[in-house]
Parts: sequence; C-alpha cells; structure tokens
Amino acid sequence: MNEQKSFIKVLMYIILVAFLILFVALWIGFSENITLIKFIMLFFGAIFTFIIISILSIIILSKKLFKKNNLSSLESKILYYSISLYYPLLIFTANITKIDKNKIRLIYTNINNLLIKSKKIKIKKEELLVLLPHCLQDSKCQFKITNNINNCRNCGKCDIEKIVNLKNKYGINIVVATGGTLARKWIVDMKPKAIVAVACERDLSSGISDIKGLPVLGVLNDRPNGPCINTRVSIDRLEEAIKYFIE
Repeated sequence: MNEQKSFIKVLMYIILVAFLILFVALWIGFSENITLIKFIMLFFGAIFTFIIISILSIIILSKKLFKKNNLSSLESKILYYSISLYYPLLIFTANITKIDKNKIRLIYTNINNLLIKSKKIKIKKEELLVLLPHCLQDSKCQFKITNNINNCRNCGKCDIEKIVNLKNKYGINIVVATGGTLARKWIVDMKPKAIVAVACERDLSSGISDIKGLPVLGVLNDRPNGPCINTRVSIDRLEEAIKYFIE
C-alpha cells in the first residue's frame, strides 16, 4: 500500500508540473501576436495536454489493475506503453522529490507482472529461462555457479540447492548472471520465449524495461544481510512464476 501511495504521489508531481507548463504555454500562446511564437506555445500546450491525459490514464488504469486485476486488451496496452514511456521520468521525479525510488521500481515490476499474467502465456519448458543473481549463492562458497548452476554441492547454506531442485523437477533452463551484460548474453544465446527473473527492485525494473518483445515475470529477492550479498528468494513465489508459464 505504501508503494502505491508513493507511486501516485510521483505521478501527481508530474501532473502538477505539466499543468503549470501548460498554463504558461497557453497564456503566452493566446496573448502573443507573433504567429511563430503563438504556434510554438500552442504546440507545447498540446504536448503537455497529452502528458497530463496519459499520466491520468496510468493512475486510473493502475488502480483498476491492482483492485480488480481485470483490464481489457486496449486498457492493458495503454497502461503498458504509458508506464514504459514515463518510467525514466518517474524515477527522476522520485529522486528530486526524495521519494524512495525502490517503491516506484517495485510498483513498476508489480504492474508488469499483473499485465503479463493477464495474457495467459503458455510455452514449452525448454523455452523458459530463469535468470538468477549471483548474490543468491553463499559468498564463502568456493564452488562458483556462474557458468553452471549444477556446480552446486547441495550444502543447504543458501537457496541454490532448492533452485536446482526446481530445475530438475520442471526440466527448465536456469542460469546465473553477474550483471546485465551477461544476462543479455544468456538471452541472446538461449533465445527463450519467456523469462522469470530474480533480482532486487533496481535490477528487476531495469531488466524489464530493457527487454523488449519477451514476457518477463519478476521475483523480488530478500536481503537479510544487505544488498548484493547472501540474498534469498521465496522458493514458493519462484515456483509459482515458473508454473505460470509452463503449466
């Protein structure tokens, strides 16, 4: 709930600024006698009118999505393209207004997940790719799993053993990436038709934003020891995301 309030607050800040610019543009446009300046100001007015309408559509449709989880195909497309367009502006606005950016990133990921689940996508198990961050592995483990998750020795000190069990249970592709570059390489090499990604708010939202044309379900990791070291993930939530695509 706090994330949704922060999300709406950021959107309202953007609308407020857009209204002010719109007012100034229209005031100059209708009071100026020089045709070129009038045209430019009215053009800016049209742009910021569009921004206000599209931001309002994000507010209305996201509230409907979280409340009823039932958008029409047209509404889903409007919300998807609108929030994708304004996502960098949302993060910028959150930064300058001192609102927690992770709350905005989490809402962005949650909206993406709900929109993906509304499409009822089903693929073959070998067409699914699960991307994991390397920080899920115990930092003191000497058997690195970046190149091959099967290097895990099943000691139970981290969640990798349970994830390997999911890999064997469903016969899916699970890989570990040390960053966005390696993650993109895995995607290019394996050519999946859908992705389940485990990461923090920042990496999930940036990955979802970067990957175009592929459905991505994001699963947020837990950080009991702080970011990027000995993180955890809910195996139940991970399995639920996997089963959504292949069952």
